[in-house]
Amino acid sequence: MPAAIATEQASQGHLLRILGLWFGIAVALGSMIGAGILRAPSLIAHDVPDVRIILGLWVLGAIYVALQGNVLSELATAVPRAGGPYVYMHRAFGDVGGLAVGWTDWMAHVSATAALSVSFADFLALIWPAEAHATSATAAMVLMAIFGLNAIGLREGRALQESTSLLKAAALIAFCIAAVVLAVRLHPAARALPPIAPLIGWTGLIAAFQLIAGAYSGWIEPAYFSEENEDPGRSIPRAIGIGILVTAALYLSVNGVLLATLGIAGVAHSALPFTAVLSQVGGSAAGILFAVCAMVIVASCANASVMAAPRILLALSRDHLLPAPFRTVNKGGSPPVGFLLTAIVAIALATTGSFGIAFGLIATLNAAAGLLVIVAYFVLRRREPDLARPFRALAHPVLPALALAANILLFVLFLNADRLGALYAVIMWLLCIPFAIVARRARRNSPIPQQT
Repeated sequence: MPAAIATEQASQGHLLRILGLWFGIAVALGSMIGAGILRAPSLIAHDVPDVRIILGLWVLGAIYVALQGNVLSELATAVPRAGGPYVYMHRAFGDVGGLAVGWTDWMAHVSATAALSVSFADFLALIWPAEAHATSATAAMVLMAIFGLNAIGLREGRALQESTSLLKAAALIAFCIAAVVLAVRLHPAARALPPIAPLIGWTGLIAAFQLIAGAYSGWIEPAYFSEENEDPGRSIPRAIGIGILVTAALYLSVNGVLLATLGIAGVAHSALPFTAVLSQVGGSAAGILFAVCAMVIVASCANASVMAAPRILLALSRDHLLPAPFRTVNKGGSPPVGFLLTAIVAIALATTGSFGIAFGLIATLNAAAGLLVIVAYFVLRRREPDLARPFRALAHPVLPALALAANILLFVLFLNADRLGALYAVIMWLLCIPFAIVARRARRNSPIPQQT
């Protein structure tokens, strides 16, 4: 699309259709590869001290998200609007269902952004120890910089996302190569560590898979930008598929070389096993090398969340579930009011540390949201059989049904692990009902055109 036309669209309140396949892959990688891969290997090795099972669980995690990606790719291309899962839930279940998923999804992005900014500050303290006493201020400044850049326009956010995703993928590949070269040198030393108990139970397996599922979360991110993609029917399914495949390959490679170089005991006994390997590469500079790579990784992940969250608010506003200013778009193709609110809440969470409470609740809410989105897929298949679907889910209905069964199983397991969180989730969803009634009455007084 010519730049003049794109600018004219923005001035009229439209998002810019300037994104392509590479951005979709970059935002998928940027969202998935975050702080989880830096810390999860140690926790998983402690819970499941068996190399074959660990690698098998990472493969299973990739299959799990691929099943969901198959379903969501159809939804994202059939209803190519900005906002992600909220859009499909609202179309299938109306205001209540849309709100239950939409505001939860927004809070998940905001909480993740806050947590990642704090992680950035923590990693910076490894290089600059004096900063350890001002992590909240550093986290706030990082957020202001990322939000400020993205608020200027879509092109600026795209550039930051694509560059940081490329950098962190290259850093992980370089780490794997270095670890393979040093495998023989490191492993004998790891054998001297105390062994890990060989008992593996369901509790350990479930805990490990929760960490792995969390590390893969973010695969859905290209769908939030389907309206801004030049060819969503082709780019979105490919971006989701390639993003999952590349991330799975990197995760398996990283875990493989960590286990090969340090052994199960070495990985389990090190909170950050990456540093044990890097110390053999850079000696005393290992901490600096790790911190720099970690900051790039979490900054890229934070930027992806920053870009997606305001688009959820924009989608809610389009359906009159939020005030009209949230659907305004500036000349750069960004929703400024959505960015402002998201920035205020994210900075508040980062400086107070209260995002930890939100995370505990959102884990349960997101598990339910993933389940409901697949249900929405089946509802729309039945209700709107003639809806144009540039990409149709593979092996319908077998693979989508398998994705639904997997999500039901995980949701039950999460509920069992966090019953208090489930109670809070039910209360929050019930609160959506009166809000939806108010929004419906407002829409009768000020009707808006239906969007396809």
